[in-house]
Amino acid sequence: MVQAFAHTIVDDTRRTAAGGKARSSFPGRASTPPPSVPLPEIGDVVGGHYKLDSLLGQGMFGKVYVAQRLDVPEHRVALKLLPRSLYVGRNVERELVMLATVGHPNVVQLKDHGTTPDYVWLTMPVYHGQTLAERLEQGTLSPREAYEIFLPVARGLEALHAAGLRHQDVKPENIYLAVFAGRVHPILLDLGVAAEKDATFVAGTALFAAPEQVTVLAGLPAFQPLSEKMDTYGLAATLLLALCGPKRFPGEEATDRSELAEAQEVRTTAPLGPATLPEVTGEARDALADAFRRWLSHDPADRPTMKELAEQLEILLEPEREDERREERRRERQKDTIARLRAGVGAMLLVGAAGASIAYTRREELTLATQLAAARRQGEASFTQLDTCAASHRIATKDAADCQAARDKAQADFKRSLGEVMASGSTSQAEHAREVQRTSNRIKALEDSLTAARRAADDDAKRVAAASARERAEITAERDAARTLLEREKTERATAEATRDALKGERNACLEERDACRAAAKATPPPAPRPAPSTSAAPGAGPVASAAAAVTAEPAAPPPPSPPPAPVPPATQPQQQPAQIAPPGPRGAPAQPAPDPQGS
Repeated sequence: MVQAFAHTIVDDTRRTAAGGKARSSFPGRASTPPPSVPLPEIGDVVGGHYKLDSLLGQGMFGKVYVAQRLDVPEHRVALKLLPRSLYVGRNVERELVMLATVGHPNVVQLKDHGTTPDYVWLTMPVYHGQTLAERLEQGTLSPREAYEIFLPVARGLEALHAAGLRHQDVKPENIYLAVFAGRVHPILLDLGVAAEKDATFVAGTALFAAPEQVTVLAGLPAFQPLSEKMDTYGLAATLLLALCGPKRFPGEEATDRSELAEAQEVRTTAPLGPATLPEVTGEARDALADAFRRWLSHDPADRPTMKELAEQLEILLEPEREDERREERRRERQKDTIARLRAGVGAMLLVGAAGASIAYTRREELTLATQLAAARRQGEASFTQLDTCAASHRIATKDAADCQAARDKAQADFKRSLGEVMASGSTSQAEHAREVQRTSNRIKALEDSLTAARRAADDDAKRVAAASARERAEITAERDAARTLLEREKTERATAEATRDALKGERNACLEERDACRAAAKATPPPAPRPAPSTSAAPGAGPVASAAAAVTAEPAAPPPPSPPPAPVPPATQPQQQPAQIAPPGPRGAPAQPAPDPQGS
């Protein structure tokens, strides 16, 4: 029994098998591969239509090939082969039909399938891209990248649950990041171990499996009912690995069930370690940790459904929203600073205008004083030259002092306003205006990119929906045609069986009448001797009369048994009527021949 943490484990009547690349496994247990099954190889034809071209992947269960249809050479598919022993005790045809009805763009599409006594084969599209496990080798995902990948996968699992199935093996290796027209399109892979939601068949990878799932895989009775919420735990564990990386993922270094149980307890109590997502802080980090505690709960009843989980994945965008709120607050502070700067500049302009006005007013006063002094000199001859000079000096001194005081006040106001601007972190209104313009240009460019990306996503979604509807219509038409043909064959078969039964009854009646006639002929005594008839037959005597004469000459021998009539197809064989045989006469009397239609 192999129970590898990074292996896909299948528990079927206490038979466990694993496949894939292991990170760690339970010690002290021998690895027993599944029984060898003769699976087809490269060059073989599977299902009468698909020729295996090249090997795409291989595990302990089976293989995946790139196959080519013989009737359409350009049609290439991924064909997966699994041993039939993997489906012991399961209705494989029912599960394959349910998988084919999922029809979600983020779940691998089951195109064709078939079964043989040795193996089961499935065909799927061939995608180009990489798995999530290969992507995580390059580094962890940001919350935005995780949201864009895991939301479509959650919607695909929701569609799988709506079809009555559970995946049971959600892990990075089974999430494929296909590339269409330069855009990443997540697809959920590997439906080979999917089962009905209430089935007792259990499979999965212990490193990402739910606690009740690990208990069953270990061969112990389940302490909780098995349900599709095992996929909720598996998707949440995979998301946690994608955010924190393999080195910080709880359980990565576990070597036995007790260490795995401790890791599951850590996931429930403290899913985000100190070194995990250091850029996410505050309320956003607390909300994300609470969400992981619900998603990774030990009790399946406390975990959300896949639909609820898809809606709750919005929590991954909370750090980004928090950054946007901080940026908005910074822009508001910047606007306030610009407003204060404008007010300061306006005040300085007013102060300067006031100073200029005062200086101009004083100059006018000086001019008037000078004119007045001249008039006084001209009008008053009694004033001496000394008095005139003293008056002019006093007026000029007063004007100069007033202008100096106004200039000093304007300079003080200007320095105070300049200090406030320097303290606010900006040097000039022009620089603030340029910074605001650059920020507005960046915001507009981001909005244009977001609009173009949304338009491209809507176009891709419409194309995928149209293709899905077209394929669903074709499958529905083929199914209706097959049902009509089956009903027609049932009706024709019932008609043929009824005709056959009627012919059998008629044949039996004929045989009974024949046997009765033979018995009557044996029981009838021979007739009395009669005179020999003349050699010439009477006119009008037919073959019946000659037969009667022959009967009088010698005893009647029982007629030889006639062979049974050969069966004739019901459409061409006329209905047989039982032979009309004259009843035998009284006991001891000779048999009376049937009357001759000619009257002889």
